[in-house]
Amino acid sequence: MKVNLEGLTYQKYGDSPTIKSYTKWHLFEENSPLTLPTQAPGKKLGIRGHIIFSGSDVEFNLPNNIEVGEGSLNLSHSQESRILGFHFYALKKAYKIRIERDLREPLIIVSHLSEKAFVSHHLSIEIEKASAPIILYDISEKGTKSLVVELAIREGSSEILTIGNHSSLSHFLLRAILDRNSTLKTFTIIKGGTMSHHREDYSLEGKESKLVLAGLPVGIGSAVDYITNIVHYGKSSKSKIRVHGFSYKNGWVVHRGTSKISEEAEGASSEVSSHVIIMDRGSLGVSVPMLEVDTGDIENASHSSSVTQIDEEALFYLRSRGLNREEALRLLIYGIGETLTSNLYFLKGKARSTVIDVIQALI
Repeated sequence: MKVNLEGLTYQKYGDSPTIKSYTKWHLFEENSPLTLPTQAPGKKLGIRGHIIFSGSDVEFNLPNNIEVGEGSLNLSHSQESRILGFHFYALKKAYKIRIERDLREPLIIVSHLSEKAFVSHHLSIEIEKASAPIILYDISEKGTKSLVVELAIREGSSEILTIGNHSSLSHFLLRAILDRNSTLKTFTIIKGGTMSHHREDYSLEGKESKLVLAGLPVGIGSAVDYITNIVHYGKSSKSKIRVHGFSYKNGWVVHRGTSKISEEAEGASSEVSSHVIIMDRGSLGVSVPMLEVDTGDIENASHSSSVTQIDEEALFYLRSRGLNREEALRLLIYGIGETLTSNLYFLKGKARSTVIDVIQALI
């Protein structure tokens, strides 16, 4: 795909304390498709998936009622930013699936890279008058991996569990459109790598569309820049965002959450809750929730934010019950994870077991 990278910046603005760049873009520049190979061999994983992107390989094992084709929903474009320019520059092929019947089992999608290369994966999903639970595994072991997922829901519903497990550089973009009477519930857990740039954009375009988003970014000796953007266009649309992050061992965790209620979104409701806990000296935590309301006819609009040190009294209490410090930290993170996964129904058990696995691996 021909992409003009000249003049593209990583983000439009970078001088404001609230919207400055918290991603270490120089690492992506040093490990871009202009300096690294754009193809890599795949690797067999211990995950059974319906769609598996591994390196430059792709494998489909879809249910009989789902077909795959080439193309995209065109919700993202190469001229938006330099990182998307890199994504499309390296992209070999984009794929699209359509779901029109309820899925009894979660659709499992894997995106993986284990070689020193810059590899792009791109998938579009249409859900129409159906219910579809989805699990996304986003795994980067070496090199730089870019994953873009485009989603459109029309009079349907979905639960999405996103599991980010990174050691190297990762760029992730989920861009979704919710049409009339559509509902999306998501839970994202991110184990940061060298630098993990994770962005989720949601457009609530239909009347009474609903989004419930929960996120658990964790940076332990690693870096996560987690961005959530929600725009309300539909009347009586509702969104609720809850993000709780942890930084430890010189970790770097940032959450920037923006919610906008447009002029035509009368009766809309939006809540943004953003909290980061810094677990030791030398770690970084940033929480920047923002609201923009362009109409006076709303049901509710609120936001909360905090960046706090670990509660040493709570740790002391747990340690007095026989736990060491590491065990006490695991328990505190697990408690937050239990709360954040409560919005799920189909994927709640898998989400909670994933929280346990990630915590065990991190601390």
